[in-house]
Amino acid sequence: MSESDWYWGAVVRVDEARDLLVELATHVDGEQVRSQDPTTGHITLFYAPLRGAEAAPQLADRIRERVAALPAFDLRCAGFDEFSSPARPVAWLGITAGQASLATLRELLCACDEDCHRHAFVPHLTLAYGEGATAYAEVRSALREVADQATIDARIDAIWIAGFPADGHPARDLRYVERIPLASG
Repeated sequence: MSESDWYWGAVVRVDEARDLLVELATHVDGEQVRSQDPTTGHITLFYAPLRGAEAAPQLADRIRERVAALPAFDLRCAGFDEFSSPARPVAWLGITAGQASLATLRELLCACDEDCHRHAFVPHLTLAYGEGATAYAEVRSALREVADQATIDARIDAIWIAGFPADGHPARDLRYVERIPLASG
């Protein structure tokens, strides 16, 4: 892995999650448990292989025409859940409306490039990452209490090519680079 390698992916932005992410940040320390940056609320659809920092336009070009044929859709995120892991537990909200559209987008994206997603695809809005199970366990109930109250509604009219440096962290270093509109976006 070189200094210029980036993790690239395709995401839907969920800017409507900003207030929730700001609130969650008050319950974490920012190092042992990191809330997702409030300006980068998103649902990841696809992970590409590590590539150079300049790779976003090429990835966008491979998918632009196919994505442009898909209609915009409504999304609803609600229901706290988590991915348990001793190394990096993740808190998230589930998807209660728009799952079929997300699955269609993911299928299309996987046909356009190599997918490096290592787990079964579970569409979700990431809230926070623990850098270990112990630190995460200390704030879990506070995260759950805040997230259980939340319902996030959004109109999705585009996907984004987004990435972060290989030596970075998705909670603080994610950057939206290329916007690809959906049919009615």
